Amino acid sequence: MNTDRQMRILRLTPHFHREGSWPVAFDPVGGLQIQTFVLSAGIDRLGMAQTVATSHIPGSPRLHPLFDRTEFLSVGPWLPHFLAGPLMCFGWFLGILRHLARNGGRYDLVHVHFNHSVWCRALVLLLGATRLPVVVSLNTALWGGLQRALRLEGSPFDVTLWIERLALRSADRVVALTEGAARSAETVLGVPAAKIAIIPDAVAVEEFQPRPDAQAVRAFRLEHGIPDGWRVVGYVGRISEEKGWRDLPALAAALARRQVFLLVCGDGPDRARLEAALRRDGLDTGWAITGFLPPAAVRQAMKMTDVLILPSRREVFGSVLLEAMASGVPAVAYAAGGIVDVAGQPQAVSLAAAGDRDGFLQRIFTLLDDPVAREKLVARGAERVKAFAIERSAALTEALYADLFAPGRTPVDPLSQPAP
Repeated sequence: MNTDRQMRILRLTPHFHREGSWPVAFDPVGGLQIQTFVLSAGIDRLGMAQTVATSHIPGSPRLHPLFDRTEFLSVGPWLPHFLAGPLMCFGWFLGILRHLARNGGRYDLVHVHFNHSVWCRALVLLLGATRLPVVVSLNTALWGGLQRALRLEGSPFDVTLWIERLALRSADRVVALTEGAARSAETVLGVPAAKIAIIPDAVAVEEFQPRPDAQAVRAFRLEHGIPDGWRVVGYVGRISEEKGWRDLPALAAALARRQVFLLVCGDGPDRARLEAALRRDGLDTGWAITGFLPPAAVRQAMKMTDVLILPSRREVFGSVLLEAMASGVPAVAYAAGGIVDVAGQPQAVSLAAAGDRDGFLQRIFTLLDDPVAREKLVARGAERVKAFAIERSAALTEALYADLFAPGRTPVDPLSQPAP
C-alpha cells in the first residue's frame, strides 16, 4: 500500500441496501443487503475511504456518493424483473471484472461478501492472481439448498465444498460471523485458523428504540387488516425455502384460533407459494404479507410485534434477531446454524429444536401468555445486543485490514478494553 495516502477499500457485494421502492429497493430486507450497508456506514465513520460495488437495479443510479467517504457503484447490465433472480449475480460478476480492469489500480484491498452464488467465489479466485489483498466474509454458504437437495453433505463428491475451499485458499483473510462458523471454516473448509477472524453482524440499536407513533400504528394495522384487540406475531425477512416459510400456514392457523395475527414483512421467490398454501388451508383472514417495506416501516412493524419468529432451517447468523432485541421484542427461532451463537448464554432467544414445529408454537404461546418469561427474555436481549454494536464490528474490520499491511498485529476487540 502507498503509505503516503489513505487506504482505499473496494467492497464487493452482489446485494446491498438502497433507499427507494421497487425496482430500486430490490429485496431490501435480506441480511446481506442490510449488513453490508451497516458495516459500510461504520467503516465510513472511522474515516476509511471505500467504494461499494453491487448489482445494478433498474432505476438505481450507477454512481453516487453514499456516506462522507464512501461511493456507491452499481454494475452489470439492465435486467427486467423476471430475469433479476437467475441472472443478477452473473451480471454483477461481469460488471465487477470490467470495473477491475479499468480501475483496479485505485484500490489497496478488496473485501468480498459471499452470497449463495458461485460468482462471488469465481471473483476471489481471479483476484488471487492480482497484487490486491483479498478479504472474504462468509455471509452465506455456497448453494446450501442444492447441497442438501442432492444429499452432497459429507460426500467426497460435494462440488460445493470443492469450490468453497478453492476460493478461500485464495483469500488472505476469511471473516466468520460466529464462533461456530469459524470452527466450521477451519474443520470443514480447511481454512487455517490464522487466516480466520470472527466479526459478527451488527445493529444500530438506537434506531430501533424510539416508540412508534400511535396514529401511525393504527394506520398500519388498518392497512394490513389486523383486527382490534388481536396480538401480533411477526416474521421479517425473505420468503424463501431456507427461511422456513412452509411452517407459516400451520402457525397462522394455530395463532388465529387464539386471536393472534401473523404479520409477514418481506418478499421473496416463494411469496406466491406461501399465499397459496395459506388459502389452501382455508385461511382467508388472520394473516398478511406486506411485501417490501422500507427500513422505517420495518422498525415500526417490529415495535408493534408481540413475538418475532425466525423458523429458518439454515442461517449463517440471523441478524433480524438483533433487531428484535434492540426493539425489546422477544423472539422464537429454531436452534439452527449461527442462531445458537447469536442467542448466547443465557439464551436471549427462545430456541426450539430444529424442525420441532410443536415446540416452536409452544414457545410462542409461552411468550404471549407468561409476562414473567417474556420480560426475562426481553431483558436478556437488551443485554445481549450490546455485543453487536456497529462500532465494534467496524473497529474489528479496520484492525483486520491494518493487519494485512502490518503482519502479526493482533486485532483488538473494543469490548475487551477498559472504558476510558
